[in-house]
Amino acid sequence: MSVREWLDERMSMGVKFGLENCATLLSRLGNPHLDFPSIHVAGSNGKGSTCVQLSAAACANGLSTGLFTSPHLVTVEERIRINGRPISPKAFDRLLGSVMKAARMEPECTPTYFETTFLVAMLAFSKAGVERGIIETGMGGRLDATRMVNADLCILTTVSKEHSEYLGDTLVEIAVEKVAIHRPGVPLIALQHEDSHVREVIERKAGQDLRWLFRPKTGTTWSGHSAVVAAVGSHLGWQTPSADCVWPGRSPGYGEDWLDGVTTRLSAAHNAESLANDLSEVTSPSVLLLGMSRKADLRATLEPVVSALSEEGRFPRIVLTESKSGRNPAVSVDELSETMERMGVSQSTTTERTPERAFEMAGGIAREIDAELLVIGSVYLVGDLFEYVVERDGLELWDELTAH
Repeated sequence: MSVREWLDERMSMGVKFGLENCATLLSRLGNPHLDFPSIHVAGSNGKGSTCVQLSAAACANGLSTGLFTSPHLVTVEERIRINGRPISPKAFDRLLGSVMKAARMEPECTPTYFETTFLVAMLAFSKAGVERGIIETGMGGRLDATRMVNADLCILTTVSKEHSEYLGDTLVEIAVEKVAIHRPGVPLIALQHEDSHVREVIERKAGQDLRWLFRPKTGTTWSGHSAVVAAVGSHLGWQTPSADCVWPGRSPGYGEDWLDGVTTRLSAAHNAESLANDLSEVTSPSVLLLGMSRKADLRATLEPVVSALSEEGRFPRIVLTESKSGRNPAVSVDELSETMERMGVSQSTTTERTPERAFEMAGGIAREIDAELLVIGSVYLVGDLFEYVVERDGLELWDELTAH
């Protein structure tokens, strides 16, 4: 069995909370996660955007930096970046082999897909001698594998309804899971939440280590997380508080020229809060290309979409599609269409299961009615289209995946 086949087997394990697997395997691997200090980032939305901006800022301040994020858009190596660039497939396979060997030691240990990629990242960062790790949680925080890192600073972005089947049904329950990345004596920078009960949970957990950061009411979601990066730079004494970076498929302006004659905006928003935020930033009439992964409560997730569609003139046409990749299966275009119709959506709706054809179709509609195009609903949909454009235009994948 090849190392990649072994990794693919991990996919069938799904989500598994707990630190035992990683504690055992990190010990067998020589505790590479302790070889560098990390900034540990949790939250419902904006984790990845915050992390990539932190990575760019750290590098701009002369620090060799390891960035671990998930999920990936196209290829697993992009979860593990050193100084902004994904590690090579050859390096990934070599380190994956070390993890597989450690897992097969007696008594055998069986890590999940996410845990395995995290372990590969820790080995990669240790062997590269990085001076700073930027680590994004996978889900929650309390029992997330990333909780093992040697964090000297923690960040909590937003807390909203998501992954309720794992994290709890209420904002308070979700906040308890996410704020658990805090370690006693380690500063926690958190975006101030509007719910007083959520704030109480965070304050009770972090105590004097907590630093609230005002959440901007204006500006883009991206610029809002830039404020977090500036606060981190001030805390760590960085001379350069920020730096240019590209978060493929997610940073402002990325992909706007993917279709001739049509301004295209990409959004990885996938839960109610992030959908509401990104839809609110649309100021020009736009065709909406929507595809979503399976949700515990699809109607609740779609509420901000339906609300935005009710505003006359903003989204004159809708194209529904299904992402091909991702941990969870896509919501079918039939179910998506029927649900939105029951929720009162009256706009002309087109369905096309294949994302690439849906993208070109939506672009053609936008061109015809002189509108922009917004792609939204799933990071996996963005990934499918990213891969399509790279192949269509003959681009170099690793260059396109380099963040800074």
